[in-house]
Amino acid sequence: MHASWRGRPGRLVEGRGSFLRVRWLVLAGSVVFAYLALVPGGLVISTIDSACAGPNCDQPLAEDILLGGLYGVCFAAVVACSGAMALYFFRTTVENERLIRRALVIALGTVGATLLAQFALTSPFAALFTLAVGGVVYGTLRFLYAPEPAPEPPDPSTNGHGKLNGHPG
Repeated sequence: MHASWRGRPGRLVEGRGSFLRVRWLVLAGSVVFAYLALVPGGLVISTIDSACAGPNCDQPLAEDILLGGLYGVCFAAVVACSGAMALYFFRTTVENERLIRRALVIALGTVGATLLAQFALTSPFAALFTLAVGGVVYGTLRFLYAPEPAPEPPDPSTNGHGKLNGHPG
């Protein structure tokens, strides 16, 4: 019913129950991310070999290079997520769990940067406004949910009871 620590440090050995279901869910996530990797992979190919021809299809070479590179990085990040999940299914360790988390954060960042770049290429002022509003929202949330400072340790001379009525502990 639970995962127990046995054998090598950092290695989880599964028991029965929900832990095994989580591993199968992670494998399903791996397959979904592998399928999702087809989207940026296809965009890389379509950027390199565009089917559009004619005067209305001309896009500056710099934009093609930028978007092709960003699509390639997105493809690599999503494939890394899929690989990390598959690795976790076959070798369930705490380190592989962290690897999934890191891969997801990197994939989220690359997809966000790519979408912002596409938005900025079509509407630069709207992209700047979006960045400004996003920065204000992020700063506000960081301020509102900032952790409280740790309490000061008790004075060792008072034996943990504090000073009462001006007299030391």
